[in-house]
Amino acid sequence: MNARERFRATCMFESVDRPFRWEAMGFWPETIARWHNEGLPEDVDDLLAYLHFGMDLRMPLILGSYENPGLSPMFEPEILQEAEEYRIKRDGVGAVIKEFKNGRSALPQFLEFPVRDARTFEEIRWRLEPSNPERLGLDWESSAQAYNESEVPVIAYVCGLFGTARHLLGFENLMLAYYDMPELVHAIGEQWVMLYTSLFERIAASAKVDAIDFWEDMAYRNGPMIGPATFREFMTPYYKRLIDCVRSLGIDILRVDTDGNCSALIPLFLEVGANSLYPFEVQAGMNILEVRREYGNRLIIEGGIDKRKLAEDFDAIREEVESKTPQLLRGGGYFPSLDHNVPPDVPLKNFEFYLNLVREIGER
Repeated sequence: MNARERFRATCMFESVDRPFRWEAMGFWPETIARWHNEGLPEDVDDLLAYLHFGMDLRMPLILGSYENPGLSPMFEPEILQEAEEYRIKRDGVGAVIKEFKNGRSALPQFLEFPVRDARTFEEIRWRLEPSNPERLGLDWESSAQAYNESEVPVIAYVCGLFGTARHLLGFENLMLAYYDMPELVHAIGEQWVMLYTSLFERIAASAKVDAIDFWEDMAYRNGPMIGPATFREFMTPYYKRLIDCVRSLGIDILRVDTDGNCSALIPLFLEVGANSLYPFEVQAGMNILEVRREYGNRLIIEGGIDKRKLAEDFDAIREEVESKTPQLLRGGGYFPSLDHNVPPDVPLKNFEFYLNLVREIGER
């Protein structure tokens, strides 16, 4: 089987020649820097690490991301004010942020977001129209051929609806808008559906896409950022329309990326037609064995192996992996992986031990 066939068979709960290899969501740059001192070749960065460690690759089709809520074109970044200790600038999403120069704060302060009301949304709505030819690249015909001929899965990446609204309004403003400006939140939802249904209709006319990945990141340690009633009012109608559309186009693997404790979100996303979630953070209380028992083969699971155990010893790693991976692999619909990026407190030898163990279990 090639990687594309292996990916699709896993998602269909069918047998595979071996598990799909994607044992880590990613790597902190600081982790790679540490590993360079522990034997990792100097030319291997956080992207080449996937190749170095022999993982099955994916071919991305980027339509939106955690950095871009689907704007095309994005805003031209510009410095609005420069001082000795900080600078104020407008970023690519249109937010005005304050960056400190002395390292006092790694995160910027958000001073203003591009959407504040219906008027300001209308001013940027054109950036969320599907007509910009650059959205799919200037040579879509060649790109479509590459997607069709790919031996690795083709995954389209989309900024989810909550993620889009949060980018445009800011988190606190969005929480208030659900109550104070519901018509604005619905307008964003309508534009979101129009944008992506149009794009996927165009894409599916000439290219085969295996899955769509929605970036949401809408849960904290103790649960989701919005409750079921708010989800069903402001997200369910739009997700259902989009997912019904893409399923009619032959795209049947719908993945949701959200950190934190997503227990309350799982049934909500299943209701709208999504069938895969990740990364199931253990430190937020997620237990993938319990998730599998509750949802069976209605849900494709990726992740759920506690990354913190890799900072301990081989025995701790073995206990964590053996307690979950064999059982879940037997049932199918499971991609064994850590529950987020590899942090810099993980020694290279521990990560290599973990990789070898997961792959040995997959070959039993």
